[in-house]
Amino acid sequence: MNRKTQLALATATVSGALLFSQVNADADTYTLQSGDSFYSVSQLYGMDVYDLAALNGMSIYDTIVPGQTLQVPDQVSVETTSTEEVATETSTNSDNTYPVGQCTWGVKELATWASNWWGNAGDWAANAALQGYTVGTQAEVGAIICWTDPDSYGHVAYVTAVSASGEIQVLESNYGDKQWIDNYRGWFDPTNSQTAGTVSYIYPTTY
Repeated sequence: MNRKTQLALATATVSGALLFSQVNADADTYTLQSGDSFYSVSQLYGMDVYDLAALNGMSIYDTIVPGQTLQVPDQVSVETTSTEEVATETSTNSDNTYPVGQCTWGVKELATWASNWWGNAGDWAANAALQGYTVGTQAEVGAIICWTDPDSYGHVAYVTAVSASGEIQVLESNYGDKQWIDNYRGWFDPTNSQTAGTVSYIYPTTY
């Protein structure tokens, strides 16, 4: 092996080692606390929520629990406030005019096709129908579930999974006074849950 070849190999080896070190240097971890979600952690580190989930080999629909470790960028968090405060004070969708932390805000963050003018959650189904959206009683992934209750403001959530038995999973905010977006319930029967009201679904215009 001549001297030029040896020098080239040595240079490549050193460059590769430096690159590997840089990749590892850019990686850090975060241990989930009670109340944390993909959304709250992504806001804490100034990340896109989908990028955070992908960095950890997951999707935003996967369940995460306190004590679990997530990979995050090696950087100082954007705010020193709690993850709950960050999630409720920051909206990632600049077109979302609903009050941050409310269930309507949470759904608009996920279903950007939803209107800013549907009012309180209990009025969403009726107002969406007036705008030409299809409203029905069949659960579908990607639809908005609405609970309409004459004795309250109602509630809305974004459907992420539907089982053969009719149970669903949703992403929602302002559930149990938790004002960040997360999957709080796992599988549940929407017609027999802690959320009162008549159940209906708003379907995207692509349906």
